[in-house]
Amino acid sequence: MIETGFAFHVHHDKLAEFCTDYDERVRYIRENKPKEEQDLRLRLFKLIPESRLPVSLIKARATYDRAWATYYTAWDAYMPQLEALHKELCPNCPWDGMTIFSGKEK
Repeated sequence: MIETGFAFHVHHDKLAEFCTDYDERVRYIRENKPKEEQDLRLRLFKLIPESRLPVSLIKARATYDRAWATYYTAWDAYMPQLEALHKELCPNCPWDGMTIFSGKEK
C-alpha cells in the first residue's frame, strides 16, 4: 500500500508538503542524495497524522486533487486539436510524439 499524506521535510527547503509516495521518497533519498545528508533527511522526514491536521487543509487537498483530475481530463480531450494547432504554428518541427530530438531535426 502506498502511504501518502502531508509530511514534514519531504524536501530540504520546505517545512511541510504533500507526499505522494512515502516509500518511494525514502528510496530516492537513499539512492540519490549525498551520503552525508541521508541520515538527517530520513530522520526528519515524517508523515503527519491526518487527525492532527486542520479539516480545512484536508478538504483543500481534496479540492486540489479534483481540480487536477478535471484539468487532465480536459487536456486529454483537447490533445487532437492541440496536435493540429502545433502542426500549423510549428512547421518543420522534429517533434515525434516523444521528443524534439528524434534525429529528424531540421
